[in-house]
Amino acid sequence: MRKFLWLALLFIASCKTGPFQVKDGNTARELLLYDQAIEMLVKEYNAEKDLNKQQLKAFQIAETCAKLNRYADAEKWYKQSLDLNGKETSLWGYALALKQQEKYEEAAKAFDQYQRISGNTLEAKRQINQCREAIEWKKAFTRIQISNLSFNSANSDYGFEPYKNNQFVFTSARSESTGSQKERLAGEFTDDIFITDNKSGTFTAPANFSLPVNSKEFEGSPTFSSDFKEMYFVRCRRDEKSNQYCHIYYTAFNNEHWNEPAKLDLFADTVNVYDPHLSRDGKFLLVAADARGNFGETDLYLLTKADSGWSAPQNLGGGINTPGSERFPWLDEKGNLYYSSSGLPGMGGLDIFKASKSKNGYKDPQNLKHPINSGADDFAYRIEKYRQFNTEDTILSSGYFTSNRTGGKGSDDVYRYEEKWINVFVLRGTTVEKKYENPENSDSKVLGFQPLPKAKVELKTSDNTVIATVQTDTIGRFAFRLSAETDYKLSASKNNYFNKNDFVSTKGKRHPDSTYIYIYAELELEKIFPQKEIVIPNIYYDYDKATLRPESKIVLDSILLFFKENPDLTIEIGSHTDSRGSDAYNLKLSQARAQSVVDYLIEKTVPTERLIAKGYGETRPVNGCVNGAKCSEEDFQKNRRTTFRVVSAKLQLESVEPENIIVDPKKE
Repeated sequence: MRKFLWLALLFIASCKTGPFQVKDGNTARELLLYDQAIEMLVKEYNAEKDLNKQQLKAFQIAETCAKLNRYADAEKWYKQSLDLNGKETSLWGYALALKQQEKYEEAAKAFDQYQRISGNTLEAKRQINQCREAIEWKKAFTRIQISNLSFNSANSDYGFEPYKNNQFVFTSARSESTGSQKERLAGEFTDDIFITDNKSGTFTAPANFSLPVNSKEFEGSPTFSSDFKEMYFVRCRRDEKSNQYCHIYYTAFNNEHWNEPAKLDLFADTVNVYDPHLSRDGKFLLVAADARGNFGETDLYLLTKADSGWSAPQNLGGGINTPGSERFPWLDEKGNLYYSSSGLPGMGGLDIFKASKSKNGYKDPQNLKHPINSGADDFAYRIEKYRQFNTEDTILSSGYFTSNRTGGKGSDDVYRYEEKWINVFVLRGTTVEKKYENPENSDSKVLGFQPLPKAKVELKTSDNTVIATVQTDTIGRFAFRLSAETDYKLSASKNNYFNKNDFVSTKGKRHPDSTYIYIYAELELEKIFPQKEIVIPNIYYDYDKATLRPESKIVLDSILLFFKENPDLTIEIGSHTDSRGSDAYNLKLSQARAQSVVDYLIEKTVPTERLIAKGYGETRPVNGCVNGAKCSEEDFQKNRRTTFRVVSAKLQLESVEPENIIVDPKKE
């Protein structure tokens, strides 16, 4: 936007060009012949022997490069000025040039040096904070993707307005412009309004919009009524005294062609007026102007349509306007104001802001941040699509803006942005264990749960393929990145603990309003107490036999997964009887029953070496039902049990004790 920002100064100075012959770089600068000024000043610098004069020339070159937004050249010459004992102004310009190139770390150091040398801490700290914010904005995840449009040229192309029948209009200084004279400030052709269409999904080669809208003068920044029969735009031309100013012009379409444009008398003739935007209902016109009494270089104004024409311009006030420049206003479908400002905290040059509509105007301007904004000038923001069409539409919103950022095709380029439906699925989990009153006794009171650090957690596919493995931190936390519409298995393990498995899924969890979607899991690992027997509930045998009943096999089938997921455990299968019958008989029967469980598990592919059968007979009652005691059938049933106990372990498992004792209808 180098040319357009300085257009008013150019036209005010243009009447001086006749009587003056440009003899040196400084004169060229005064006449705003910036390209010529740089060339002449560089020659003068190289020929100069006096170091003080060399320093001044370097500073003048840097300032001139800065006016043309040649940030890298400005940085070079400000640095040269500093090396020749340049003053605080050189350091300030150097810091700004670094910032505008998004060298934020270096810029912050230069601003810090400036505040220590100059004592001007307020503005320097403000700039340092902006640099730090910009660094964070660039690091932050964004769903917005931008692309440089195909029709951009090596010259300035900016602004992008929708027109009828999938057509768009924009402003360009390309060689096809009606005015053949190159504008002296930026060395480009005079700006005209151009048109392109996108009917086939690809932008056509731009064509000059039309006479009499375009002329040999400067034309740009068109805005249309909703039926595209009325048009407002900027034209810059000479007045009777040969001074040139920019004003808003109006024209209407008479079903065949556009009428001769007429200037709107919105401000005094000596005020430059830019960037018209007509609201959708045609009731409001927003413009930028450099009128006397402004808050800054250019302020935004609002005009209201009445029967007699447009009202007097109303300044949008200090909540929007700043000591810098406010440009390119635009209203969205809800009446929110988008505009560009160089006076609000930003990333470098002009940044795009959104201000909410209020009862008394607009308030709370918010920076649109990276990647819409950059260290360069970003402006002329337009929303094309406000929301997705359906649940399969991956583009949530889209639009256009203009920027002269690095990597473009010309001085100003039009960019398209798309906010993509991107969901980042993150699994956040913890591993925990029971907190016992006596840590060495699993039968002691459970006081709650506590984090289990340094456990291994594996993320697996639904078919058990390991995707990723992490170790939990000192408070048991872990995290994984997940894919959309996918089922996962989690396996947690730690030495001297039973393994724990769980399942999580991202299926059906996509959401367009959230970028990050968090899924939470808590894995409780049970500590292995080697001496503790754990009952396998509901294991029944035929009366006075070691044969497993069918319902018992179903229970054993349910624990096969335990053996599969704890491959490093050796398990003792124990069988216990009640006290009825002889001790020797009960011992023999329990051993046979324990072996029948082991045999069944081996049949189900549990390795033989991982199983030990042990019959205890009636030697380990869990209550007082010993020989000669009178007990209920339920108490006898409690002693008739099948258990497992970990004999050796490297890894872990979760075991479940029965919630209910089921009485066998048949006695042993």
